[in-house]
Amino acid sequence: MENKISCREGVYGGWKQSAEYLPKAGVKYIELEVAALQKLQEAADGCRAKGVTPLTISGGVDCMKTESIDAVKAACDAAEAIGVNFYFLSAHGSDRAASMRALAGLGDYAAARKVTLCLETHPPFCLNGAEMVKTMTEVGHDNVRVNFDTANIMYYNRGCDSVEELRKAVDYVASVHLKDTDGQFESFNFPVFGTGVIDFAGVFKILGSAGFSGPLTMELEGALVDGLPPEERHEKVVACMNFLKGIGAV
Repeated sequence: MENKISCREGVYGGWKQSAEYLPKAGVKYIELEVAALQKLQEAADGCRAKGVTPLTISGGVDCMKTESIDAVKAACDAAEAIGVNFYFLSAHGSDRAASMRALAGLGDYAAARKVTLCLETHPPFCLNGAEMVKTMTEVGHDNVRVNFDTANIMYYNRGCDSVEELRKAVDYVASVHLKDTDGQFESFNFPVFGTGVIDFAGVFKILGSAGFSGPLTMELEGALVDGLPPEERHEKVVACMNFLKGIGAV
């Protein structure tokens, strides 16, 4: 089974640059930022014209705000319109019980549009493996799943190992953000794959054993790419892809 290696459009500073450069790195897929339908359709069409297929859209939700929930519903409509089935979502909410109900309701809405909501590895709901399992159990909806971020586990937790946390939650993981880290708590140092502490081979082994077939999206951010022109950002993407090839993930 081919691993679907994708890349966030923000890595290159926008979808146009991404669509231009990603094929040169052998990347066939992209994660687009949520936008109004017309703009999202333009981005999807522009990417596909260059041979890059949108697999996910990316946004967030405050479960306590009706307007934020409505915005997620509108984005689900847009995702259906452009043929995208995964919606990466950073979810927040001060009232846990109310948030779980809101997410379950959004799961119903997303399911009707063949969209799966993938909750990012963020506090409070998906802080680590145990919290991911707890949230998934409380929401109880097949269209609300986890986006496992390999580096965020270490950013938000002390003494956690990404492989072990993934092992706990893998049954609920529908998408993955690939990111390396220096391993320090709340460190924004996310280097080229293979130069940090993430055991990517271990991550891919667990995903493979679980039959995972979803998007695996490179998220290069921070000092690694900030302020660089697209061609220099591209060098980092190529280096990450070369590493993934080296461990047999591509």
